[in-house]
Amino acid sequence: MSTWGKTIVLAVALVATLVAPAHASNQISVSATEVTLAPGQNTASVGVSWRTDGNQTVQVWIRETGKAAKLWRHEVNGSATWPHLYNGTTTTFELRGGPNFGTVLGTTSSTARAPGRLGADRTHLALAPGTTGTIDLSWATALSDAQVWVSHGGNPQKLYAQGPSGTGRITWISRGTTVFTLWSGTAQEHLLDTLVVTADSGASASFDRPVVVDPDGTGSATVRWTGGEARLVNDDGTETPLSGGSAAISTRGADRKVVRVYEGGSVVTHASVTILRDARGWAGFNYLPEHEKRYQEYLDDAVWPQVRDQVAHDFDVMASAGGTVARVVLWPEKSTNAAAQARNLADLAEIAKQRGIRLVVAFANSRLTNADWPSGRSKWAEFAVTSANWMNTYVNALEPGGAVLYYDLQNETTGVRGKQPNLQSAYVAMVYDRTAVPRGKRGVSVMHASTDGADLADALVGKPMDFVDVHGYGNLDVLDGAVRGLREKFPAGTVLVGEIGKSAPGEQQEREQADYTGRSLRTTDGLQVPITMAWELYDDPRTPPHPNSIAFGYLTKDRAKPGFGVLCSRWSLVADCGTLREATSAQPATLEVHATVAVRPGTLVPNAILRGDGTARLVLTELDEAGREVASTLTEPVTIGSAGLNYLRHQQSDVRLRDGTRSVRITVRAEGSTRLQVDALTAAVR
Repeated sequence: MSTWGKTIVLAVALVATLVAPAHASNQISVSATEVTLAPGQNTASVGVSWRTDGNQTVQVWIRETGKAAKLWRHEVNGSATWPHLYNGTTTTFELRGGPNFGTVLGTTSSTARAPGRLGADRTHLALAPGTTGTIDLSWATALSDAQVWVSHGGNPQKLYAQGPSGTGRITWISRGTTVFTLWSGTAQEHLLDTLVVTADSGASASFDRPVVVDPDGTGSATVRWTGGEARLVNDDGTETPLSGGSAAISTRGADRKVVRVYEGGSVVTHASVTILRDARGWAGFNYLPEHEKRYQEYLDDAVWPQVRDQVAHDFDVMASAGGTVARVVLWPEKSTNAAAQARNLADLAEIAKQRGIRLVVAFANSRLTNADWPSGRSKWAEFAVTSANWMNTYVNALEPGGAVLYYDLQNETTGVRGKQPNLQSAYVAMVYDRTAVPRGKRGVSVMHASTDGADLADALVGKPMDFVDVHGYGNLDVLDGAVRGLREKFPAGTVLVGEIGKSAPGEQQEREQADYTGRSLRTTDGLQVPITMAWELYDDPRTPPHPNSIAFGYLTKDRAKPGFGVLCSRWSLVADCGTLREATSAQPATLEVHATVAVRPGTLVPNAILRGDGTARLVLTELDEAGREVASTLTEPVTIGSAGLNYLRHQQSDVRLRDGTRSVRITVRAEGSTRLQVDALTAAVR
């Protein structure tokens, strides 16, 4: 064959190689498709190996349950150990090659299993008063020293059986929550699995929709119930009997309507509907002050006087960005003096309430998954009482009152990602009736809605949860299924989305943060979620950013935050509230930036986020239908500076509008200044 002919053959072969589909020799495999965790271990490891034709460079991507795919390896033939197999989850490994690594050459997966499992033919029973029901229980483990314990209604656990596997018919299940636990070791060294069996009356109640938007309070929602006597809880706490199995409930009055179903003198279930006066709902932030004692210790008597002014300023910032909700998290190990912290938390709640912000108080009982339970792991009743008493210290300091929207009974309830399955759901069920949290304010947040929502609903024995919050760290794609699934499991509750965030450690990431915030709003709007809260507009300077760095003080960097403009667009009367405005005059004594907005009767709440020098104030000019001036209000001056963002105080700017006012001209006036830049100008009527 001629040299020319050989060249053609080689060229054709090369082209064939480039366009050929995935070949059988492109392979990826795992050392085990199923891995059993060792007792006491939260994760397991699996070996992964791969090889390809021609030693081409490939990528190995990881897909984990409920998370977006991520790149793991970028190399030629090789092997590695993946150490993050979590109990009950499947990890898929994808081998990718070709142009831009867009071709999947092969896949394999491995699933982690607990070293022991509990099961039953059913986990929910409907029982008449005073009767008992039957379940068939089973357990399986390879451990010879395994034991099964049982507790009903939060009472101390009793040994039920021991041995590596077995079955049993239990005929004494009564109303309430029965918790079965499988342990390794006769001294209960390691919890292997938890099974929650619930029994109730079988009564049901639900509204035709979870949320009603009704600006003028003239609408209604329909409630339907079975299995008992229904009563509407009036806004003043009295009750009105209902009949017929369904009823239309007026949406006038409070922002939540509750219907209770009674069996005899006891409430067996209830349903509720959330009433919004604005289709945009609530919005808000996680809150931790920027202080070395910020993890709840900032509420100690020795620290609170130092940070109180900063806290007030931070809540001014929240209001200026359109926040109406702030989320505060409490930990038992940080409750060194719970009574003092609760007293100062009530002061914080009043600061927030004065600025039109309500609190979500989240209890994060980390002792559920740590070894420092004060009463010992096996003493469920004592632990539940201790935990409820801790929570009640704070609840009693805040109630009665309108400062708290709801209480999160356990932050990020989860049965996966390294936590013992069902354990936290069982805990929520046990503290549910022991806390002082009033009806209409009971809530919980879940970490992985696809699995945790079902566990939690089963554990609650039909007890309604007023608010259920799904946390979707960084991955908006999972929200649709999460929200819809939780609505099915909690038809009487308001499902919301929180903990959506993206860090901006540098100026180039600010626009990405703003774009992500905008996509978050569009996603939740499409799902008709009434409250999207805890946007983490944080600026963690570490590389890589740490997801827990959410101190609110990070917002005061010396640069504009486009994310503020995105947030205020959700609620502000200033349509282009996030558009940068700069005074154009050449260094006069007074610089001005203004906007005119249409208003309705009520209290005007304007705010500006600005930079410059000198002092600044708001001038609020009320105009009638013909555009004539009705009244003018001048707020007190606030010192501004070029370093850091500045916020005109919220309370000082509130103005009760005159009856004839139809629009307001909002002017930001910087006095004795050579520069004025307004990063966001917002206004609302309440």
